[in-house]
Amino acid sequence: MPNETTFAPYRLAPGALPEEAARAAAALDAQPLVATPAEPLPAALVNRALADVPAGRAATMSEACRAADGTVAGMGGTPRACLSSERQRARVGEAVRAALAAGFAGVCLDRPDAPLTLGLLGAGFCTDCQRAFTRHLVREYGDHFQPIDYLSLAREAVAQASGALSFELLPFGRDFWRTRNEALERAVADYARSARDAARAAPRAFEVVVQFEAVGPAQLRAARHADAAIFPASLAPGATGIGLFRLLRAAMGRRLAAVAPGPAPAASGAHAHARLAAVAASCGIDLSGVEPAAAPGTEVAAVRRLARQLASAGRSPLVTAPVAECAILYSAEADLWTGGRHRAAVERAAEALAQLHVQAPVVLHLSHAPPEAVVVLADAVGVTPLEAKEIRRRLEAGGGVLAFGEPAGADEVGRPGATFLPGGKPGGVRVGKGTFAALAPLAPEKGSAAPPDPALLERALAALLGKGRRAASVASRQPMLVVLDRTQGAVHAHLVTLGPDRAQGATLFLGLHVAGEARRARFVSADGTDVRIPMNPSGYSLSTVLPAFKGYAVLSVSV
Repeated sequence: MPNETTFAPYRLAPGALPEEAARAAAALDAQPLVATPAEPLPAALVNRALADVPAGRAATMSEACRAADGTVAGMGGTPRACLSSERQRARVGEAVRAALAAGFAGVCLDRPDAPLTLGLLGAGFCTDCQRAFTRHLVREYGDHFQPIDYLSLAREAVAQASGALSFELLPFGRDFWRTRNEALERAVADYARSARDAARAAPRAFEVVVQFEAVGPAQLRAARHADAAIFPASLAPGATGIGLFRLLRAAMGRRLAAVAPGPAPAASGAHAHARLAAVAASCGIDLSGVEPAAAPGTEVAAVRRLARQLASAGRSPLVTAPVAECAILYSAEADLWTGGRHRAAVERAAEALAQLHVQAPVVLHLSHAPPEAVVVLADAVGVTPLEAKEIRRRLEAGGGVLAFGEPAGADEVGRPGATFLPGGKPGGVRVGKGTFAALAPLAPEKGSAAPPDPALLERALAALLGKGRRAASVASRQPMLVVLDRTQGAVHAHLVTLGPDRAQGATLFLGLHVAGEARRARFVSADGTDVRIPMNPSGYSLSTVLPAFKGYAVLSVSV
């Protein structure tokens, strides 16, 4: 990327002077610039900017995708492109080659998932999409499968439905929904391939960035084909964002990622974006689109400067290994078939565990969870047969499993199956050589969502992790987030103040099994503090009184 240590895209507003935008981005320590190719940039800025390519928007109304009622996809707004259209692929490829010829450092594919976010019936019924779906049905059910008029079947199902229509009630609905989601990954892969082919022919470096309109299983899979990705930050009221950021870090691996926050709610105060930037930095993720006019802009810039300092020292969360007492399993299949309820539960589970300072990164595959980590299943309804088998095998071999809600499997096309674990309780039950604890669901299909009962969650963690054995804890008047990761020879505690005031007199405890017997540590904060502080033995942990700070700080302990 043009900026290898942080990724904070700064989008030029239409009609804005490029030089003024560049100065604003510099004040925020934000880059790269994202500019529309139609608005020429000065030569000094072009090779550090990304060309904005509207991959999710149709060029003309006639080429737009269609909804089930035959109207142009877009709900009366911007017409959405067809994910299966060869003409759209050719048009994006032409825009990519034009950006390369103009000297841009790369392209930002703007919202290629726009057709998918319209839901089940909002797009996918144009001629190209229906042709691609027919090919899928033939591959799935054999050459003897007769072509069908799927548009008529969908309209008939809508007319007969008594309420909202889901893919369970639509003929071949599961196949249709899977095809829609897979089309996004294929489209992004084709867009990225055309950009890389053009860059090899140039030859020069050329980056591919994707900005998504939503977060979902299709977007997380499609992001793997890009060099970096921008996701929206849609958080529940009161959420810190740690659940979303840990999910994005698991999906992106060591690739760069940023989130585009919405307007800060008035109730959250003027520094909501600064706090969000600090929480994101603990997972190696940055913010995109924050304006520098107010004080939060300077606070966000201070967080970025500390992130760069960590990256230059090889301590960025992009390259470190997270400390994992628990590992929250995110199943793309469960997310697909539950309509996002599984993903919402994963984020809520991460939030609940972070409030107790339990180190719980998100993993996409069970094999990525350390052997000693407790596996957390958050409303895991619709996991694959392989995932269910691996969870059961790990539990019976002596591992720990914490389930929010009753986990259940599904077959290859998402048809729900039976639960694959026995009944559990908060205090834990023995299953083979392992321990299984169960709590109430976090994102129930019916009824309102509620956070887990703190007493029951503590009871379950005591049964699974052991009493008194914790990687980190904090005694502070201000609420604080602690995220631990490690490099060879050191453990790093990323600290974020969640309240509006400075944290003063806070005491941090690190378990001896994590931090060893170190006696000194280095404390660096975004407000400029850089000091060596002592670590004191305290039972089965090391403790230290942290210097006063606000926002984001990192404590590094050599082990």
